[in-house]
Amino acid sequence: MKKILDFIDGMNIWIGQVFSFLILILMFVIMYEVIGRYFFNAPTRWSNEISQYLLACVAMLGAGYCLVHDDHVRVDILHRNFGPQTRALVDILTFLLVLIFVTAILWKGGELCWDALIHNKKSMTILELPLFPSMVMVPIAGCLLGLQGLARALRAFFFLTGDPEFIGEKEIEA
Repeated sequence: MKKILDFIDGMNIWIGQVFSFLILILMFVIMYEVIGRYFFNAPTRWSNEISQYLLACVAMLGAGYCLVHDDHVRVDILHRNFGPQTRALVDILTFLLVLIFVTAILWKGGELCWDALIHNKKSMTILELPLFPSMVMVPIAGCLLGLQGLARALRAFFFLTGDPEFIGEKEIEA
């Protein structure tokens, strides 16, 4: 089981690291727009849309990566004062909330993604980019976040049951 959970961690870390380079592309797109607009009085018509798509992709695909590294939002003022067993129990209960959220993302995001694909929907801008590539990031991100939440909850469960393989998990003791 530990190998499966480590694979989920590794997959989210790899995806987070690979797609983090989109931030550099985003930076260059915005920099190009700023230089063109303010120094040459020649704004572009495409930079805003491209930067929105890039930012959405980075934000969506970074959710699982964020959860692997324990960088998500929570009430640390309470969480840091809990003991390891209480933290593990909170992680298990939190997964139930994550599961509800991920289910909604997969359901509605999948519907919108499928609709954009079969109807060949395009953006209503001058670029008329197909919407499917950006919309497919929503269910993909939902899957990655759901898997990472499940991995975290299973680690917490095995920690609570006293499985020696999971006693030293950093997520529980951090």
